[in-house]
Amino acid sequence: MSKAWVKSSIATTGVSADGSEIKHSFNNLKDGLTEANIIAFTAILNTLLADEISETKLTTIEKVAK
Repeated sequence: MSKAWVKSSIATTGVSADGSEIKHSFNNLKDGLTEANIIAFTAILNTLLADEISETKLTTIEKVAK
C-alpha cells in the first residue's frame, strides 16, 4: 500500500475582543508542513487578526493505493 499527499488545510478557532467565536480556514497548503510552520502561522494570525487563537486543526488528505 502506498500513500500520496493530495492537499492540506488548517482551520482555526479564536475569540475576538468582544468575546465572540471566530473561525477561519486556509486551504491548499504545501506538502510537508512541520509543527514549527503551524506554530509560526498561528502566531502571525494572532497578530494580524487581533484574535486569541484557541484551537488549530490540520487536515491532510492522502490518496491510498494498493
